[in-house]
Order: sequence, then C-alpha cells, then structure tokens
Amino acid sequence: MTEPSGGSLTRLTVRGFAWAFTGTVSQALLQIVSMVVLARLLTPAEFGSATAAVLVVGFCQLASQLGVGPALVHRKDLDQAEIRAAFWFSVLFSATLAAVLWVGSGVFNQLVGLPADSWLIRVLTLALVLNGVSAVPMGLLQRGLRLRELALVDVLAFGGGTIGVSVLLAALGVGAASVVWGAVAGGVVTSVGYLLLARPGLRPLSPVQGWRYLAPLLRFGAGYSLSQFGNWAALNADNLVVSRVLGPAQLGVYARAYNLLSQPANIIGAAADKALFPAMAKVRDDGERLRTAYVRAASLVALVTVPASVLLFVLAPEIVNVLLGSQWTAVVAPLQAFAIVLLPRTSYRISGSLTRATGAVYGGAWRQWLYGVEVVVGSAVGSHWGVTGVAVGASVAIVLHYLVTLQFSGRVAPGLVPQVLRMYLKHVPVTVVSFASAQAVALATRPHLPSIVVIVVTAVAWLLGTGLAIGLLRSAFRPELGVLRAARGGGSAPSGTAARTEDDGGSGDGGGPGPGPGPEGDGGPVVFREPVAAAGARPNARPIVMIAITAVAWSLVTVLVIGLLRSAFRSGPAPGPRPAQRAGGRRQRPRGNRTRGRWNVSVLTGG
Repeated sequence: MTEPSGGSLTRLTVRGFAWAFTGTVSQALLQIVSMVVLARLLTPAEFGSATAAVLVVGFCQLASQLGVGPALVHRKDLDQAEIRAAFWFSVLFSATLAAVLWVGSGVFNQLVGLPADSWLIRVLTLALVLNGVSAVPMGLLQRGLRLRELALVDVLAFGGGTIGVSVLLAALGVGAASVVWGAVAGGVVTSVGYLLLARPGLRPLSPVQGWRYLAPLLRFGAGYSLSQFGNWAALNADNLVVSRVLGPAQLGVYARAYNLLSQPANIIGAAADKALFPAMAKVRDDGERLRTAYVRAASLVALVTVPASVLLFVLAPEIVNVLLGSQWTAVVAPLQAFAIVLLPRTSYRISGSLTRATGAVYGGAWRQWLYGVEVVVGSAVGSHWGVTGVAVGASVAIVLHYLVTLQFSGRVAPGLVPQVLRMYLKHVPVTVVSFASAQAVALATRPHLPSIVVIVVTAVAWLLGTGLAIGLLRSAFRPELGVLRAARGGGSAPSGTAARTEDDGGSGDGGGPGPGPGPEGDGGPVVFREPVAAAGARPNARPIVMIAITAVAWSLVTVLVIGLLRSAFRSGPAPGPRPAQRAGGRRQRPRGNRTRGRWNVSVLTGG
C-alpha cells in the first residue's frame, strides 16, 4: 500500500520516537513528583508490600495476552476479523487469570512475603482485566505509528490515574494500598483512551471462526510471550530475592534505587522500542537498512544515556537526599551500581526490537530466560552483602545480557556487531569529559553547599562539559545530529547510507500496510491513518506543549491537594515520628489500634 506524499518511513519513525520520548519524559517528571511526595507519606515497608503484590500481577499480565498485541504489529496484512478474535481472546483470558489469582491470593501472598489475608493482590486483579482490554487497541495504535495519541493517553493515565489516586490515598493514610489503587485507576484511563482511539471491532466471532484467525497470531505471540516471561523473570528476580531473603523493608529500599535507574532507562528505551519495532517490521527483509537503523538508534541512545549515567552516579547522594529524604540514605550505593549499567540496560531493548521485527522471537526467548537465570544467581550471591550486593549482582547480569543480545542481533543482521563497536568508540571522549567536569565540581562543592545547590552547580558544569565535547566532535556525530534535525522538521536525514533508511512510499518492504486509503471491513485490510505534514513543513508543536502543560498541571494540582488535605486532617499537635506513622497532619487514632481514621476499610487498604 502506498504511503502518502511526504510521509517517509524515516520521518514517521523519528516523529513517532519524538512523541514517545516526550510522553515518557512527561511520565518521568510526574513519577519524580510522586516519588518525592510518596516517600514522605509511605514507609519502606509499605513500598515493599505494594511492590511484592505488583510482582505477582505483573507476571499474570504477561500471560494474559500471549503476545497478541505485538503479533498485530508484526503482521504483514491484517483483517478486522483478526482484530476481533485477538481482542476477545485477550479480554477473556485476562478475566480467567484474574479469577484464578483472586481465588488463590492467599497462596500468592505467602509466596512474596505478604500476610495471607492481604487484599493487595485481589485489588490488582482489576488492573489485570483492564490490561487485557487495552492490549489490542495499543497494538493497533503502535502498528499505525500513532505514537502521539499513545503518548497523550499514557500521560493522562499516569498523571491523573496512577499518580493522582496514589498520592491522594496515601495522604489519607491508606498505606500500601494507595499504590495498588493508583495502578487500577491508571488502567481505567488507559483502556478507555485506547479503545476510543483505536476503535477495534467488538462484535465477537464464533469459537471456530475466532480460532481460525487467532492461531497465526498465537504462533508469533507464543514466542514473544516466552521472551517476555524471561524478561519479567530477569527484571523481577532480584526483587523476589530481596523480598524472600532480606524482607519487605529492604525491598522498599531496593525498589527505590531501581526505580530511580528505571526512569532514564524507560524514557529512552521504551520510546525507542515503540518507534523502532513497527518501523523495523516494515523493512525486515532489507539487511542494510536494518543495520543502519540499529546503529543509528544505538548511537542516539548512547549519546543520551552515557552522560546521564555519569551525572546519576556522581550526584547519587544529593539526588537521594533531595528526592527521598535523609531516611533513604541506604538507596545511594545501589543507585550508583545501577547508574554504571544504564547504557546496557537501555540498549538491549533495541536488540529486542530487532529480533521481534524479524520474527526471531523464539531465539530471543531463551536468551531472555538465560538473563533471568543470571539475575537470580547474581542477586542470590550478592544478597550476602545486603541490597548493595544484590544491585551489583543484578548489574553484572545486565551487562552479560546486553552482550548476548548484541551477539544475537549480529546473527539476525550479519555485519552488525563491528559497526556497533566502532560506533561506541566515538562516545569514549564524551564520557571522559562528562565525568571529569561533573566529579570535579561535585567534590569541590559537596562539603560546603546544600544538596540542591550541589545538584544545580554540578549539572551546569556537566552540561557545559558534555556539550563542549559533542561540539568538538560534531563531525563524528553528524548522522545523529541529522536525525535530530529531521525530528524537528528542519532538515532531512544525512546523505549516504543514512538516506537508505528513507521509505519512498512503496509497499515492497515486507512490512504491514502503512497509512493511506483503502477498504475496511471484516475481510479487507485495516487502515491506519496518521496525518503527515507536507515535505518541508514544520510539525505542529501544540500537542507537545499540551503534554508538557499536562505534566506540570498534574504536579501543581497534586502538591496543592496534598497541602489542603494535610491541613484539613490535622487535629492538634502532631505526634512524634515512628516507623509506621510519621509526623504530619493525618487524623490519628490510638496507637494500640493500627487503623487510620475512617479510611481503614479492608478492601481499600489491602487488609
């Protein structure tokens, strides 16, 4: 199917990445605001309890879809009947798993160290069903590279649902359940938003008809799910080790350190994956274009993550003190260990995009399980030295996994590995200058200035040093700077090999149907229309401004509401701080009764 004039695949991909990146940055800003507030409203043990419940439901969320959403993205041709079959399979299977999880919640509670009568997992089964509802609409939006709409919905869901509800309930004294109910609220906004935008067919097919359309999707989705299960095991095995060996309180500390790392990693890695997977799927039969896309994306990721990891490592003590408070000093050492591996932690997602786009999902699956084994071994060994030892063990596993995925990507796209290694060499001078400028200023100012001032001064020095290094080496980074110019709409991709990433609108690239006119119905191809600017036109910046305004507005509203609530619930002098109940204006009952005002309902608070 022919693409509209002026809408090259490169431009659509870069524009999609820009939207995904902007949306993820907005979510990260909101996450930082919520982290600052929740760290002062919840104890480490409460954080740990919520994290333990999310571990169980997170695994079931992967199982609930069996990869049907990504399978829709990967399909070369797509019918409405396939969409309807995938949607109802995802919904019904999610509901079935939710029922199993509800009935067996007592067993799962004990598995992750929660009280047997805790309601946290049962509450999260609602989020599990909502995740099944949103899986197929999200795949359709991603297939059409409609990442602007995805970004807007994600920001609204994350800000108004997840964070807004979590912070409000935490201020009212709900405890660990505030995080859980926030996840449910975010799922409601996400599922409704995706459904309204994608509008998949909702009329169910007969079982025989549905299976006929579903079977090809499950062949790809099963391999994808195996890979996701392995990735889930790798990303959560360290949490399980900490919860079982060191306890929920230490899990709260460890989770804070990992979340601070995951923010920059998710900002870049998730945005790159959302844009690269559908784009690579369209050119999966052209090895040279795949290699060019991989190397260009990996270099852009390194250009951002390496300086960011340097700054995070140097300023870890001040960042923890400002964002979380002095009671979280144990987070510093694990955070520094994770900062060192920010680049491989982010870059292996590009390899995942490549393997999924080329259909090599089963080869990627067992490598993800190997990653999980590496994390388990590293975390178990490191647990003898506390949460810092677990962080070091998990970091070693991250590096090993990146090397394994890079080698596998070289098999999928021959000749890739030497290009990637040569590309990384030009980032070494930038890394050295970035670290030297940040470390020198931090060491000089740390003994004499408050933490917030140290952060600002060091960040300015880091920014100047990094910018100077990139400016002096701008000839080496010309392809990356060209992509950034294309994202702004003020230029095109560089000449030479970069120009080969352009899609002239033909449909012979082996990809799925692109944006454009065509019939729509049960037997016809599905149409995804993405507004494409005319050649040379600058993109409309208004939606980006809307996202930024939304992020800032939610932050201000959250702070304002928290201040009002704390004032309204203050009754008399605040009691002295204690581990489970800190000073500051929540309505108190006698210490012998662990209830917290009229909000202590077992279902609401997690029992």
